[in-house]
Order: sequence, then C-alpha cells, then structure tokens
Amino acid sequence: MKKLMWLIRREYWENKAMLLWSNAAVAALLVIVFASLRGRPSYQFEGQVVEPAVMTAAQISYVIKGLNESFYLPLSLLGVLLPILIGVYCLGSLYNERDDRSVLFWKSMPVSGTTTVLSKVLFALLLFPLATLVFSLIAGIPIFLSFGIRLQTSGIQTNVFSAAFQDSDMLLTPLKMISLLPVYMLWALPTVGWLMMVSAWAKTKPILWAICIPMLTVWLIYIVSKNLDLGLNIRWLNFNIIGRGLMSILPASWIAYQKVDSPQIDYAHSLTAWSGDMYGPSLEMLGKSELWVGAIIGIAMLAVAVFLRQKRDVS
Repeated sequence: MKKLMWLIRREYWENKAMLLWSNAAVAALLVIVFASLRGRPSYQFEGQVVEPAVMTAAQISYVIKGLNESFYLPLSLLGVLLPILIGVYCLGSLYNERDDRSVLFWKSMPVSGTTTVLSKVLFALLLFPLATLVFSLIAGIPIFLSFGIRLQTSGIQTNVFSAAFQDSDMLLTPLKMISLLPVYMLWALPTVGWLMMVSAWAKTKPILWAICIPMLTVWLIYIVSKNLDLGLNIRWLNFNIIGRGLMSILPASWIAYQKVDSPQIDYAHSLTAWSGDMYGPSLEMLGKSELWVGAIIGIAMLAVAVFLRQKRDVS
C-alpha cells in the first residue's frame, strides 16, 4: 500500500499541470465570463416576460431553482474537459515513459508492473474526477453569488439566498456526485483499459491507433455483414465497440444505456445532471450486467498493458 501511495504521488507531481492548472484555468475563465454579465434579469413564463418584482410564488420557486442550478454550471462545462484530460493522460501514461526511456529506471526499482499500472489507473479514475468536482464547486460559488445578487437587487419579493439554501438538492448534490464516483470508475474502465493498452503497445502516435482500430473494426464488420447478409446489429457494435471503447470516460455516459428503458427521464432538462432524476438510474447501474462486463473487459486490457509494459522493447 505504501508503494502504491508513493507511485500515486509520483503521478501527481509529474502531471500536476494537467490535473490542477488546466481545471483552474477553465474554472477561472468561467468565473470571469459569468460574473461579468450585466443587465437586469427578466424571465418568460407562458410566452410573456415577467419582471421579478411581480412574480407569483410559483414563478419565484422556479427562478430559485434556476439560481441553484447556476451553482453547478461549472460542473457541466468542466465535465467536458474531464474526458479530454483522462484520455490524454492514459494515452501517454505508458508510451511516454518508454519514449523517454524512464521506464528502464522504474523497472529497476522494487515495484511491480501491476502496482505501477494500478497507480496510473487510480490517478486517472479517482484524482481527475475529484479535481473536476472541487474546481467546479469553487467556481460555482462566485457565479452563484453573482447571479443571486443580480436577482436580489432586481426587486424580487423574497430573500433569494435564504430560499436557495432551503432546497435540499442544493446541499445534497455534491454528496450525490461523490457517491456516484464508484459508478463512474467502473463504467470508465473499458476506455481507460483500452487507452493504456494502446499506450503500452504503440511505437508511435498512440492516439491514431486508439481511435482508428475500433472504427476500422466496426467498418470491416459492417462490410462483411452487408456482403454476406448476416444481419448484424451495427448500431449495437457502434455503441459497444466505439462508444464503450472510446467514450466511457464521458461523465454520466451510462445513461445512454438506460434511456431506452426509461424514456420518461428528461436528462437534458437540468444543469444539475447528476442529481434529481438521474441519481436513481445511475445507482441502478451497479446492478446492470453492462457495467460489470465492461469493467471485466477493462481489467483484462489493463492486464495486457502490464504484460506489454514488462516485455515491450524500449526502442
């Protein structure tokens, strides 16, 4: 365990800029953009513009809910950055140390290849999402205050901050997001496993191999299926080979599997995408075979990555 923690700290120091400064830069940019907005807020209800000073109780409640969602607006935007960071990190995690020959030094250390790869997996699936969450919440505070002050000074007939904190979702959403982290880690294993396996195998340009192999595989299967009239479900292949192989690191991408079963859920309605209607279905993924089969396949690819790291010629 001490060796594993030491290796994770090593990953942190080597990738500190990617983990912290990229999130910090985007979060700061979001704060500057949204906090600098000016003008008197106005809202439309049933096609009519309603001034905050004459809103009904139901309209005020709706506006307060929108104010609460502004607190989690950075999470929606930083969530787009998260898969990019994880993808770049995984593709370079084993390729870069072979490219600069530092792998020779680490192989000489009394640390197993399994522990080394495990440290990189935990860094990708644990520290990157936590960093995204922390910077999102930090950036959400000034954005929330900015919108709240503008709304309060517009003449609305209530204390907007008191009403906002009376909403339980406002306070529980961060805890819900943290509780969904195991779901995300398991769901993202196929993509992380695939990218690290390519990183350990590719001699050059791992990003091209990582993207082209799944796409060419599906294309070849489609050609064979069409010529031989096999009737294979190409949509299923696209979703499970390309989708699970390359895009499982997208936050809440598992919802795409449940959308057919639960079409009544409006996933795009709220900016607080990890709370509300999506929280229950997300937890239900722990009982779905799609998650566990994908996790097993991801672990198998990580085992191949460990083997390739040990046997791959540095040259």
